[in-house]
Order: sequence, then structure tokens, then C-alpha cells
Amino acid sequence: MRVLPSAPVTCFVCGSTFTVQNRMEMKDGKANVHPEPSACPFCEAPLLAIPELNVGIAKGLLLTHAGAPEEKKAYRTVARYLEQFTRTEAEIDTLLKLAREFDFDAWEALNRRLLQHDKDAGLKMELKFIPKLRKEAEDGGLLEQLQRAAAPVKDAYRARWNHHMAIFRQRKPS
Repeated sequence: MRVLPSAPVTCFVCGSTFTVQNRMEMKDGKANVHPEPSACPFCEAPLLAIPELNVGIAKGLLLTHAGAPEEKKAYRTVARYLEQFTRTEAEIDTLLKLAREFDFDAWEALNRRLLQHDKDAGLKMELKFIPKLRKEAEDGGLLEQLQRAAAPVKDAYRARWNHHMAIFRQRKPS
């Protein structure tokens, strides 16, 4: 087992900052990183790392919603996609905003330009879903469906936040 440099972490629930020591072990030729502690010592919220929310993550959300085979296989549902790439209700709202403001014309134009130089099957597949997504966005149904799929995830996040904040309040010295 090898110890990687420690890193300060800010809890996404209670906002407390603490140091995490990452331990790396090799198993079957694959590196596994184990953070210690694996949860916030102040509220017990799990350590959850997500990438920065951007248009690429929003594109994945849209493709998952549309039923693109690769995304459908990886995430199955919009709710599971959201669970993979967000931790809070605010992060869900940010991702939904990115999806709502998505520029379908620019996406389509970029894929067509890229396909002139590379006959990537993934780009061709994406092009099949863009017209459907554009129409849903124009009709207003896209955001409505995404919000409906996000509602139970937001409820679960709210319950998790309330649970961990209760622990935090209980432990916090008066």
C-alpha cells in the first residue's frame, strides 16, 4: 500500500474542512484509492467526488434522456445519471440549467465538422438524437421531463442533507 499526499476537503453537506489521506493499493494490476476518512468526521456525510459540471456533462444527461445506447447502458436512467454526477439539489439545478441552455445547433455543427475528419460511430449516433432533443427543448417538454426525473433524486438528497446536518448539530459544541 502506498500513501498519496493528503488533501484538504470541504464537506458538501456541513461545509466543514478536514484532511483526507488517500491510500493506494494495487490489486489485480489495478490501482484502488481509499480515502481516510471515507466520510466527514463532523456530520458523517460520505466523501463523494464529482467532476466539474459543464456542457459535456449536460450533453451526457441529454443523451441519457434520449436513450442513446452508450449512455443508456452506462446509466440506464436520468435519475442514475444525476446520482453519478451530482451531490446536492443545487448541483442538480446547475446541471438542468446547462441542459436547458444547451446549444443544439452548435452541437450538431461541431459533430458534422468532426465527422469530416473522423468517422467516429459515437458522433454519428449523437447526430441521430440531436433533432429529437432539439424538438423536445423547443416544445418545452425536455426540461419538464428532466425535472420530473430529478424530483426523487432531489428528495433523496434533501433527506440525506437533513440526516447529516442533524448529526452535525448534535456533535457541534455549544
